Amino acid sequence: MSSSRPFHLLRIGVLLLLLPCKSSSQPTSGDQDTLLAIKQDWGNPTHLHSWDPVANADHCNWTGVVCSDGERAVTGISLPGLKLSGKVPESLCHLPSLTHLDLSYNNLTGEFPGAQLYDCSQLRFLDLSNNAFHGVLPVDISRLSPAMERLNLSVNYFDGTMPAAVAGLPALRSLVLDNNQFTGAYPAAEISKLAGLEELTLASNPFAPAPAPPEFAKLTNLSYLWMSDMNMTGEIPKAYSSLANLLIIAICDNKLTGEIPAWVWRHPKLESLYLYTNGLTGELPRKITAVNIRELDVSGNKLTGEIPEDIGNLKKLTILFMYSNQLTGSIPSSIAMLPNLRDIRLFENKLSGELPPELGKHSPLGNLEVCNNNLSGPLPEWLCANGKLYDLDVFNNRFSGELPKNLDDCVLLNNLMLHNNCFSGEFPAKIWSLFPKLTTVLIRENNFTGVLPAKIGENISRIDIGNNMFSGSLPTSATGLYEFYAENNLLSGELPSDVSKFPNLRRLLLRGNQLTGFIP
Repeated sequence: MSSSRPFHLLRIGVLLLLLPCKSSSQPTSGDQDTLLAIKQDWGNPTHLHSWDPVANADHCNWTGVVCSDGERAVTGISLPGLKLSGKVPESLCHLPSLTHLDLSYNNLTGEFPGAQLYDCSQLRFLDLSNNAFHGVLPVDISRLSPAMERLNLSVNYFDGTMPAAVAGLPALRSLVLDNNQFTGAYPAAEISKLAGLEELTLASNPFAPAPAPPEFAKLTNLSYLWMSDMNMTGEIPKAYSSLANLLIIAICDNKLTGEIPAWVWRHPKLESLYLYTNGLTGELPRKITAVNIRELDVSGNKLTGEIPEDIGNLKKLTILFMYSNQLTGSIPSSIAMLPNLRDIRLFENKLSGELPPELGKHSPLGNLEVCNNNLSGPLPEWLCANGKLYDLDVFNNRFSGELPKNLDDCVLLNNLMLHNNCFSGEFPAKIWSLFPKLTTVLIRENNFTGVLPAKIGENISRIDIGNNMFSGSLPTSATGLYEFYAENNLLSGELPSDVSKFPNLRRLLLRGNQLTGFIP
């Protein structure tokens, strides 16, 4: 069973810089000298080998350098992921026209480089994310350029209390501070005064437990709000209904309680809703009109009641995660009609009835996880109609009947977990050797018949067919197999004599069969 989350949190509103155009004017020589000084301060890293006036006299063509038209002054430096190390050079602000600085995904260290950056008076975009900066943010961080629109300090080691001054940049449109080690309280009142803020991320910081700040309801231009894993308590504020421009809201991995407010299910623009791993209660509404939702994850809560038929209104939905709740009733047939749905995870609930008969027919279904419920009946015949299915986890239910005939065509299958059901009929022979991506076949505690092939697919590492009615001989080759459980079947003949054809086998259980001969 897959545990990954399609938590696709996309950075939005990235500042677009004009690319340099062809010009007959000469680059600014002072800027070139500054760039060479910056390169030297970083120890002449190999990734900046193009910063060489001998090989290329026009520094506007150097790696990561963006220049303006006309006088060709350096306006941007973008050097993400170049393995730069050490500290931020003090000479950066000797570039008087610098507006854009991206040093993300490097190995830069030290405390926040205020002394190096406060003199960059034109800077509008600063990205220091995914480095190794540490220490407390300075209380005078508001000395950064008053023109600053986008500040990204995420995925570093900043700690201590987040200063109010971090919200002292009035032009901010994006404030990204997630994945650090901030403690105490964050300056919600000050942040709420940033009227132009479109993107706010405070997630994955060990803040002191506190309710979701109602002041954030003032941030009516927000389109991206990420406040996961930051010890939030209480209920989701009803006042957040004022956030009419939200595209993405993620407040998962907290300690939130109460019901999901009605505004969430009526939001006209919302595309991604992540509320998983909280203590949310109540039933899902019967009427859902948030038709732009693409990703919906309310798993790991205490939700009750039935899945509403109105889920079928979400025609753009690609993932539906409602697992680990206390949902009851049947899975609505409207889910099968969603044209973009590729990932369904409803496991660990109290769902009953049959799966929608057309599930898989109208969508590019790739992952279906409905295990640990009370579901019954046959698997839908259309499950693999679009050939995209890679994970089928339906164990610990009461499914019955034969497997769908088109399961033979699910060549992308990676995991097949059907154990502890009431399936019957002949298990498709093609699955054992002709599914190149298949790694796991767990089908114990059913009534399958059939024979095993002489050669098992080389990528299959786990097979459990215990307590079925398989017959015939054991395979003679299974080079990738690590576990093979086949107890209490009707297997006969001798054990394979050439154990070298099973080089990775570590666990073997064959009792309760009709095997003869010697142990090799």
